[in-house]
Amino acid sequence: MLTPMVDRRDLQQRLDDLAHQYRVPGAAAGVLVGGRVEVVATGIAKLGTSVPVTTDSVFLLASLTKVWTATLVLQLVDEGLVDLSLPVNHYLKPSLRLASEEVARTVTVGQLLSHSGGFFGDAAEPNIRSDDAVEKIVDSYRDLVQLHRPGALFSYSNSGYNVLGRLVECVTGSTWDDALRTRLIEPLGLGSTSTLPEETMTRPLVVGHVPAAPGSHDLAPVSTWLDPRTSGPCGGTLAATPADLLAFARHHLENGLAPSGARLMSAETTRSMREPHIVQPDPSRGPAWGWGWSIEHLEPRVVGHIGSTCGQQSRLVLAPDHGVAICVMASGDVQGMGDKLVSELLEQLVGVGLPATPDPVEADVDVTPYVGRFRMSDEATIDVRAEASGLVASFTTSGRWADFHGDFSTTMTYAGGTTFLMTMPPVTDPVAATFLWEDGADGPATHLASQMRVAPRSEAFTR
Repeated sequence: MLTPMVDRRDLQQRLDDLAHQYRVPGAAAGVLVGGRVEVVATGIAKLGTSVPVTTDSVFLLASLTKVWTATLVLQLVDEGLVDLSLPVNHYLKPSLRLASEEVARTVTVGQLLSHSGGFFGDAAEPNIRSDDAVEKIVDSYRDLVQLHRPGALFSYSNSGYNVLGRLVECVTGSTWDDALRTRLIEPLGLGSTSTLPEETMTRPLVVGHVPAAPGSHDLAPVSTWLDPRTSGPCGGTLAATPADLLAFARHHLENGLAPSGARLMSAETTRSMREPHIVQPDPSRGPAWGWGWSIEHLEPRVVGHIGSTCGQQSRLVLAPDHGVAICVMASGDVQGMGDKLVSELLEQLVGVGLPATPDPVEADVDVTPYVGRFRMSDEATIDVRAEASGLVASFTTSGRWADFHGDFSTTMTYAGGTTFLMTMPPVTDPVAATFLWEDGADGPATHLASQMRVAPRSEAFTR
């Protein structure tokens, strides 16, 4: 039975309504079903102007770029140039250096693809714009701390994907930008997709928006449109229209075929990207991670990715067995409008929505294993303490964390298993926080996982 296409007028009306409800300045949405595409847009490109967002407007893909970088790596695997089981340093010149020399020597390509390399994943990115930007950012990782043993846990890693971008450069002998252009953008005929600002700025742009102050729901345009070139492979520079993003999705739905019929990746390798390779502990985010793709549902298989940078947000999901892809691209979507629309469309077309945040559970829980200090980075620590009313998490922040969140405290409401719910401003909806044990569930929890990152107990956060 063929999956019916959504009605364009209904899609337009729903995008209009949700953008108004969530106070999103501008957005676009697209649906691909069986080769047919519908794209709609709403709102304005920048607050204070009257420039409309159109279906030809270019958005930053943000961390959705990681799927593109993973695709490049898997192309090299197909060509016999990369082995996922080998240490990444087998391919890097100069070699990757980390705070742990042992991890730098042994962490594998596959572990980086599945976000299980274990070293700190959100390193600062200097403003380098030369062709050696990715090489220089990877060279700066020599002091990155280890959060867990490689392969032991899932923890989302921008740094790990920049390392993979450097792998692409070393194996192909080109920059990551050129490899992406020659291996994906051009073969897929993506005429509105680029990574370099001098190319992107020739197209109609959507400007990102961020909270005007920490915790505020009022928005202001960003002062910098994109991230430095150092963050290209992990998601700071790639920009596209919704139609181009859906064309990339179609390449994956058709298991590696380009519109010309040329095979850019084998069907077996393309499908392997959608298989589970590491457990993802946040119940609101899907059960596992593949090579690049987040696995939102196992049956029916739904994979996807999200992105957020410079005040812009993106979301893409694919249901391969149904031939369906859905994308939403937005500016200033701090409350989750994109997730809402994607989930509704996915339910309509495939019969399942996106994973949802679990509901609170009434139960007597021994909170002793969860009490303590967990350290997300040099800029953010979480003190979890037991009070008469239950667990409370207090965040102490500085630097970039303070710019977005500031210091705050939140109650932790039990939600089953070792998961609790907490609220992180400016978002008012609860997010899941799951306590983990790296070596089995005995004694105090070794890690706290939330927002796809793990924070080890403070005493384990060592350089």
